[in-house]
Amino acid sequence: MENILILFVSTLAGVVTYYISVNLNKGAVFGSAIVTLVSGLLFPNIFPSIGAKLAIVATCASYAGMVAVKNVPKLWEMAIVSFITGGLYIATTSAYVGVGGKLGTIAAIACFSWIGCKKMLSLLKVNKKEKAYKRELIDQH
Repeated sequence: MENILILFVSTLAGVVTYYISVNLNKGAVFGSAIVTLVSGLLFPNIFPSIGAKLAIVATCASYAGMVAVKNVPKLWEMAIVSFITGGLYIATTSAYVGVGGKLGTIAAIACFSWIGCKKMLSLLKVNKKEKAYKRELIDQH
């Protein structure tokens, strides 16, 4: 149940950060700061046993929400990046404890993962179009 909550909070925090930054035109730093502040104030009081962890997850996802619009142009894409962020947080909970930069690194890896997936999909589409074009040329001869 805890992991489901982490994934939910991560997805929500990243999307809200991105929305504040892009749709409300307030900037990435402001969006991240608001999400981090609100989650830090609310989650420990609402969920006493895991609230601190949820606030950390929200902070991590807010870093992912700072991604450039050219890399993640749609809100639904940001939801995927934020979900990946939560999954990476869960996977690395016990790794690099006490090492600085962990949350930003998780956020960056999530963004790079999504950008890489989009690039691979676009290459597959181009490759399919090229094959169809070649088949069409062969059929004409």
